[in-house]
Amino acid sequence: MYYAHKSCTVRGFTVRSLSSGSRGGDGLSEVAEFAKVILQDVEKEKHVQKNGGSGARKSNNSHVERSRRITSFTLSPKHAKHTSVSLDDKRVEPARLVYDLNRILYQPMTLHPLKDLRSGVYNFKPDLEMIPPSNLESKDRFKFITPYRDNSLFMLAKKFNQKYVSSTSSMTSTLSHLHFLLSNFRPLNIVNTSISKNFPQTKCTFTKGAQFPSTIILRKLNDNIISLDSDKSLDREIILSTLGNSLEEFLTDKSNEKEEESYHFSKIDKFILRSQLDAFDPKLPGTGVFDLKTRAVAAIRHDISYVEKNDNFTGYEIDKVHGEFESLEREFFDLIKSTLLKYSLQAKIGKMDGIFVAYHNISKMFGFQYMPLNDIDYIIHSSFNSNFQRELNRRNRMLQKIHGTEEFIVKYERQERQIAEAIADAEFKMSILLLRNILVHIENLLKKRGKQSWKKLKIMMKTETKTVSFQDPRKSEKVPVLKVIVLPLPPNFEDEKLNVKGKSNAEIMDQIESIKNENEIVLEKQKASLIGFDITVDHFYKHHQESTSLPEFAKPENGILDLNTCLYISRKYNENFYHNLHSFQNPSFFHPKDVSTWRINCHFSDIDDKNSLMKSYGSFLDEKLNSLKEQCVVRDSLVNSNHSAAIIERINRLMTSGYQHRKSDIKVEVEKAKQKDDKPTMFQNQLRAYAMKGKARSEFLNRTSSKNNTGSGEKTTWDA
Repeated sequence: MYYAHKSCTVRGFTVRSLSSGSRGGDGLSEVAEFAKVILQDVEKEKHVQKNGGSGARKSNNSHVERSRRITSFTLSPKHAKHTSVSLDDKRVEPARLVYDLNRILYQPMTLHPLKDLRSGVYNFKPDLEMIPPSNLESKDRFKFITPYRDNSLFMLAKKFNQKYVSSTSSMTSTLSHLHFLLSNFRPLNIVNTSISKNFPQTKCTFTKGAQFPSTIILRKLNDNIISLDSDKSLDREIILSTLGNSLEEFLTDKSNEKEEESYHFSKIDKFILRSQLDAFDPKLPGTGVFDLKTRAVAAIRHDISYVEKNDNFTGYEIDKVHGEFESLEREFFDLIKSTLLKYSLQAKIGKMDGIFVAYHNISKMFGFQYMPLNDIDYIIHSSFNSNFQRELNRRNRMLQKIHGTEEFIVKYERQERQIAEAIADAEFKMSILLLRNILVHIENLLKKRGKQSWKKLKIMMKTETKTVSFQDPRKSEKVPVLKVIVLPLPPNFEDEKLNVKGKSNAEIMDQIESIKNENEIVLEKQKASLIGFDITVDHFYKHHQESTSLPEFAKPENGILDLNTCLYISRKYNENFYHNLHSFQNPSFFHPKDVSTWRINCHFSDIDDKNSLMKSYGSFLDEKLNSLKEQCVVRDSLVNSNHSAAIIERINRLMTSGYQHRKSDIKVEVEKAKQKDDKPTMFQNQLRAYAMKGKARSEFLNRTSSKNNTGSGEKTTWDA
């Protein structure tokens, strides 16, 4: 909570604590403890300087800014309640799935192909296969209403005395970076999912795209209400956005005449949040509401400008459930790494049961999947490192020896899915609380600089890891740090999406360069008002008293065991398996109730160096613009692999290098492709090859089917 300010100054560092009054004197003790840590760091730094650079612990990549002000406070998920709200009793019921697709909802996580390629039998109605071309046409009634223009959000904020309004799409990028901060980039867990053990890629971490900087625009709607909107100026309209909206209607019973969308509004802390409700099924648990997503195949997502140039066509198709390419498994794996976190946050904000996904290639539908939120939580929040595994094994051995194998399995085995759900819920609530603290801290900093009359702000933030090493160079750790950069904007600033329709590569590059120049001009003009700070967190949790309660046979009053034995079991039960929780790297728990003890100490470290702030802003901007460029600029194909010059080059490399050097040759090719911005990457080239293969296969199957329908020729199978 961000209520009471408590501060002290320690050798050039200003340390302030902001804590809830409900915790009594806890805030002051935290300031004292944090000041103690700062003093220790200062003494260590003096020791390092005195002894020519050797010291106990130091940062690898920065000098200590003595003038930095550090704000410290504690957050607990207990301080946040997430409840549904409305302006009136009027409710527009979400649509329902058609074509018997609701069967998928009751077989969660399973990858359902639309058709069995071997037999040609459809698992669902054939009408689903071909996507009508009309779905590629933009429809005015599908236009997204930005939060600052949504009167319902504004009226709800006034009704419930809330300060901030936003929507799921505007919040999820920011909340993703708070997840990276709080979880320390917890790896994704694909064990016991639809990803098979034979899938070639076993490590599952977030993609670079999932970690792009978050950019939002703050707007003052009046003296008391502020909107948070995604920054459209660093985005573009793509065919997949239009198609996604249209396919919702294609897959559900939405009426073509229906003008009203179904929304869910909720309040948490000082936020009013809006979620669009896509679909509903009365047999699902809870609200029965779920999100509907359409997911384009890899050859489109990784090569969107090339596909758009080819009239939104790709021959890349899905023809199997499992496999590295052309499979539903491939698409699900990519989804987990890139967008599953955002999907989970959208479902959580909207109090939804899960996510329904339809896999397609713009022209054809290939399969479906339903992911309940608790399964999504398991993938995102359940992995742990070897240090926690060792403590878990030690705890399990102790419990098994006391209770026996049967009772251990029935009553005491770790409940990994319940723990993952509890972590997801607690982390979401602390993320909201932390975001509110960030926004209040921004306002306080601007007020100190006499800039409280601002109307619009651009906030860029990104969580990255900072390596901290010890005296022993073999020992180091990576600490997540969230950097926040804030730029006041002129009142006339408008964020418009980049329009690339009908534009050449040169024209697109000119537009992107213009966006960069405009940002740099605003940055230079507002340089004096630019502010920023780093955020780090410390985690604290312990065994909940109810998760370690003694069994009845170990209580002396029951007379089952002698006193010494009871005392021995009591000592075992009260052993602290969290004694070295820092080594767990990611917040990890032995029991679901232990999650309720979780709290975080947050430390905001203000950055006063303007050059450092401008450098960080420019770096974040370049990341976003490079991503925009990747989406917009068409990469023409490399030289045909059957061209005589290409054949000669390949054979010469084979003859001179030999088998053992092929990997290095591939690396050289990758580097060459990177140096040629106008050429496709090796991965894009690979996907285009599969697209050519898929097109040939599809044409063959169509000819075969045509012969069979006319009664001529024998039935033939396609062996791809």
